[in-house]
Amino acid sequence: MTRRRCPIIGLAGGIGSGKTTVSGIFRGLGAVVIDADTIASQALKSPEAAAAIKREFGIDTAGGGQAARRALSEVVFSDRGALDRLNAIIHPAIIAECRRIINEAEKDPHCRAVVLDAPLLFETGMDDMCDAVIFVEADRSVRQRRLAESRGWDTGELDRRQKFQDSLISKRKRADYIISNNGPLDEAAEQAGEIWKAVVDS
Repeated sequence: MTRRRCPIIGLAGGIGSGKTTVSGIFRGLGAVVIDADTIASQALKSPEAAAAIKREFGIDTAGGGQAARRALSEVVFSDRGALDRLNAIIHPAIIAECRRIINEAEKDPHCRAVVLDAPLLFETGMDDMCDAVIFVEADRSVRQRRLAESRGWDTGELDRRQKFQDSLISKRKRADYIISNNGPLDEAAEQAGEIWKAVVDS
């Protein structure tokens, strides 16, 4: 494979593993960071997607309100078929926007790297866009504590959502690099720095 001037680095990992924290570290090193969660939130509000979601689920996401998002989450994270139907509505737009940002970044002569922080990186095939994939790893107890503090989730909510993603064992095996994110920020930053040297600076 020809080495790209502006390599694409994908982030994978369990819910609450700290992918956003790691993407922030890479942003500090000079990467353009694509937050697929933010893009997904915008996609839910788009006229086309909101109309399709209203037809399919009877929930109005056009205003972007938290109540509508919670209602939609309750439906789709209880039914694999419902989640698949939602993904069919919004994933094409999410992937297209990620590709657009990558294309724009690659035109920038100052671009060092693009980091693609996508919770469903492997599930959507977006790992195929990447030159390297990092699995951000954290113990279940650490992830649960973080989610309880940041989102108010209990153990049941973590289990309910995690079961709709590929197994963490599978994601870890498919990754090129591992960052252990159980400890303080400087430990994750040191690991990220070593990967940056290998992927971007080498």
